[in-house]
Amino acid sequence: MKTYCCSFQKWISLTATGFVLFLLSSCANQTRIHKTSLNKHLNSSRFQSQMTGLLVYNPDRKDTLVQYHANQYFIPASNTKIFTLYTALRILPEKMPLLKTYQISKDSLLIIPMGDPTPFHPYFKDSSILKIMAPYEHIGFETNRLEDQPFGPGWAWEDFDSYYAPERSALPLYGNVLEVQHLDSVPYVNPSFFESNIYPKDPSQSFSRAAHSNLFYISKEDQDNEIPFKTSDSLTIDLLRALSGKNVFAYSKPQKLETSINFGICRDSVLKVMMKESDNFLAEQLLINASAYLTDTLSIKPAQKFVLDGALKDLQQYPRWVDGSGLSRYNLISPVSVVQVLEKLYHSEGLDRLKLFFPWGGENGTLKNWFSGQSEPYIFAKTGSLGNTYCLSGYLITKKGKTLIFSYMNNHFTRPSTEVKKDMQEVLEAIRDQN
Repeated sequence: MKTYCCSFQKWISLTATGFVLFLLSSCANQTRIHKTSLNKHLNSSRFQSQMTGLLVYNPDRKDTLVQYHANQYFIPASNTKIFTLYTALRILPEKMPLLKTYQISKDSLLIIPMGDPTPFHPYFKDSSILKIMAPYEHIGFETNRLEDQPFGPGWAWEDFDSYYAPERSALPLYGNVLEVQHLDSVPYVNPSFFESNIYPKDPSQSFSRAAHSNLFYISKEDQDNEIPFKTSDSLTIDLLRALSGKNVFAYSKPQKLETSINFGICRDSVLKVMMKESDNFLAEQLLINASAYLTDTLSIKPAQKFVLDGALKDLQQYPRWVDGSGLSRYNLISPVSVVQVLEKLYHSEGLDRLKLFFPWGGENGTLKNWFSGQSEPYIFAKTGSLGNTYCLSGYLITKKGKTLIFSYMNNHFTRPSTEVKKDMQEVLEAIRDQN
């Protein structure tokens, strides 16, 4: 893409392209301020203590409409998942690569994990792995497959017991989380394997799980809990034994074998949950799964390298991309790069198909309560939230029916994020109404 404007003067001269931008006033009175430029709005006092970048682009006319600090690098938070979506669509087949298998003998099977996150996941509940294991009495499980750390670089250590930060693993089971629900004062535990590991939570305790073991602390006030458990190959083997009733045993890395790939559920169903619900665990495992399918390596790096050195090699600004989810504050991506990836998705997939993945403003996913349209959604975009960070990137449908691509990033603010969202809504509604 060669038409992104890097000049401050070009974007401010919006009338040269017939694009006259009027902004709404503060959300306090909701009246239009006529002839107020976007420049004046974004340089007002409420933006002086934060970093803001915005790029708005017409992919059909290849025309940059708005550019404000769009070449700066920002912490993208879950806007990182746009890169993960693109990578998964480029590498993964229509059905998820579940396992590689090798028949050792008539009654023995070797299973080689590929990082698929769906087996017995709380949402997908996929039991395909049991069907694969069913004809055999003895199941070898290849260990030491994961080359990445369970936590990504730059993840916050205190998130270890938070539902949004399960560990990465070679063969996730149950989404790598323990579900606890109180039904008529009787706790329901899934997987039941951990029933004896649950203890009453003392009011003074800050965490719901021990830092380095699978001891869980639950209070009756917590009606629904999803607590990540600490993963290991030995735990995976124990869980597979409990699930299958088979003799599952550790199997060291074999010599080169003629294995076959067994496929699981539909890839797009996983991508949809990852994007609409901003599921960090699925995002991480999708990159691992893509790498395993591509190079037989359980690490996010081969998949990232494949797209960055290939289909994304023309990015104007090379991203610092360290995880699949955006949990890490080490990620640094500019609005220009995000828009370029969104444009590639737009031309390769089409907007109607992309609507299956992206949250709809005012309708569903992480945008259910924000950026509503007047009679129908006009924003289809990925949110990105961390402390002091809120980003939104995706597709905007104008009143005249044009499709625009935008990336709107905000970092380092200390005011409430709801105020930042209201400011963003003013700008995006003005762009919608004046095009």
